[in-house]
Amino acid sequence: MIVRPLLLSAAALLLASASAAAQRPAQQPVRPPGEPGERTPLAARGGEAETGRVDSAGVPARERVSTTQHTTVIDGKSIAYTARAGTMVLRDTTGKPKASVFYVAYTKDGEKAGTRPITFFFNGGPGSASIWLDMGIMGPMHPEMGPNGSQPAPPYNLVPNPTSPLDVTDLVQIDAMMTGYSRPAPGVKASEFTGEVNDIKMFGEFIRDYLDKYNRWESPKYLFGESYGTFRSAGLASELQESEGIELNGIMLLGTVLDFQYILPSPTNDVAYSSYLPSYTATAWYHKKLPAELQGLTLEQVVQQSRDYAFGGYLTALASGNTLSDAQRTATAQQLARLTGLSQQFVLNTNLRIEPGTFRTELLRDRHEILGRYDSRMIGLSGNATDIRQDYDPSDVAPSGAFFAAFMRYLHEDLNYTSDLQYYIGGRTGPWEYGQPGRGGSLGRGFPSEVESLRLAMAKDPYLHVLVGAGYYDTATPFANAEYTFTHLGFDQTYRDRVHFKYYESGHMAYLNQPSAKQLKADIAAFIAATVHGGTPSK
Repeated sequence: MIVRPLLLSAAALLLASASAAAQRPAQQPVRPPGEPGERTPLAARGGEAETGRVDSAGVPARERVSTTQHTTVIDGKSIAYTARAGTMVLRDTTGKPKASVFYVAYTKDGEKAGTRPITFFFNGGPGSASIWLDMGIMGPMHPEMGPNGSQPAPPYNLVPNPTSPLDVTDLVQIDAMMTGYSRPAPGVKASEFTGEVNDIKMFGEFIRDYLDKYNRWESPKYLFGESYGTFRSAGLASELQESEGIELNGIMLLGTVLDFQYILPSPTNDVAYSSYLPSYTATAWYHKKLPAELQGLTLEQVVQQSRDYAFGGYLTALASGNTLSDAQRTATAQQLARLTGLSQQFVLNTNLRIEPGTFRTELLRDRHEILGRYDSRMIGLSGNATDIRQDYDPSDVAPSGAFFAAFMRYLHEDLNYTSDLQYYIGGRTGPWEYGQPGRGGSLGRGFPSEVESLRLAMAKDPYLHVLVGAGYYDTATPFANAEYTFTHLGFDQTYRDRVHFKYYESGHMAYLNQPSAKQLKADIAAFIAATVHGGTPSK
């Protein structure tokens, strides 16, 4: 799947630049923080100087949009649509251009623009372009993938996307600063638009200006974020309220991480080990590594057993630290071995704390195979069967070439948009700063988090609902991390009532698997239909 690095600065969490979830810089895969020996220097990720500086001399900020007409088929129905690919200029308080932001918008023809739902969507990184959601589920065209989203052979076919939600909502892809063709203006530093706070502010300004330019203020408004894009969505919901006076009808999240604590396991952060366990169990079940009595259960049944233990007996055992008795250690190791497919001795050797990278290299070690990080169903040959690190991610490789080639072909040939600039898939943003006093992301709280921002947005807007999509085989942002996050979002019933979970037998990019893509499309359509006038989706 796509490398989606969630970059943490050294100041935040005392970690070197590393990745945890969000989308991919185009170059080398970056692995999640907390995995031993898997921290990649910034220079290896994006070709920037070793200092990590990405401040640019800037490019002339011009608003140039290519408008084209198209027809596609969605759910067996012909859909005529207008596509706009181009840049929008953001200006400072004096009206001086400060940046140009690249976007691709799809609007269904024959609809009243002012009242039709509109969804702004973006991938993560931070520092990733948003072509992955566009080519994966949102856009009307996409590359033809292999079975279950596996890697197709080049050259790649660009075909109509039968699961695009364009029939139920207009769509706007936004590329973050220093991704796609988004660039600062001359004399403006790129760092003014990167980092947790600046990035959210830039997206807020773009959405405000887009609504103004295309007269969409009365449209029901939605966000769709994937991976770090979910983190951004949570902060953006509050930013739009506070700074732009914009209320949302709904937020859709896929591959969720709103609080880094739950995906960064360490000896002093036991809860993250618990959040990974149900994903390990689902993966071991898929690869038929569990005991017979578990292997005979359905995926949902075996996951529920693991979920119950993860946040029950297992978390209790981890919280005991070195006061755990030998008998308790043995009993815990036995249960972990049963739920992961790993040997009891191996589990004991990890001090009952199984790192995600270690799990992916250990489960199929006897076959000299490694598991995908973004989709643990996918396997690849191990370069060294004694290593505890992956030398590549088979689930990252699968869509990369096809998605990029398809997007560039579509952009140039169908959308008639070209640029003298290089389209940056990612890896160009440099160090990502976290912390925002006054909202939930303050580093004074420990791990970067936008949970409180989302809670505040939901508290202020009683009609705001959240759809949370989770892949069972996602070991980048495991589904139990999202579950734990939302059970701690707020402690009044209203929060629980307005969060809606949907699960897919797929990975981080649930839409790569066509049956899951069809289910995700149906979930998006149902969510929008229920919330477009302030209603409540069915559970």
